[in-house]
Amino acid sequence: FWEAVQDHDMEKAKQLATWDTVEYLKILKTKNFHPERFELGDKMEGAARAEIDTVLFTTKQGKSGIKVPGVTVLLKTEQGWRVDVKKTLGSVIKYSVNNMFDQLNGLMKEGIKEFDKTLSESMNELGRAIEEGTEEFKKEFGRPIFPPKNNKPPIPAIKTPQGQQI
Repeated sequence: FWEAVQDHDMEKAKQLATWDTVEYLKILKTKNFHPERFELGDKMEGAARAEIDTVLFTTKQGKSGIKVPGVTVLLKTEQGWRVDVKKTLGSVIKYSVNNMFDQLNGLMKEGIKEFDKTLSESMNELGRAIEEGTEEFKKEFGRPIFPPKNNKPPIPAIKTPQGQQI
């Protein structure tokens, strides 16, 4: 099945798919979702259903590209084992989304650690700046704004005609 998809032989892929999921092959024909190669892994087989671990690659061997894990789902029919394209694509999408969220979660955790470190450093720096500013403030405003001038003679008291001082 995957060899037919890789070779763009959708007629052969159609023969290997369950009839009720053939319409989903059009998704595999698109340029954005077409695998250039694949690897099959472990198989889990039951009486009427089998699953094969599958990894699809967006580029040919030796080139860097996207690795898309999933499961190829096979159903036993009167014609033999056939690929359930809908469930297979569903597993590929599910694994891809989970993988993306795992990567995003990892980035977020790293980002948060780095953010915490940067925030802590900034807060320490801010604390030092506030302390220095407070000391500077005390020095500047701890002295009187208008220092007393002791070089002027005191103003003499004025006496009223009754002898009271004003």
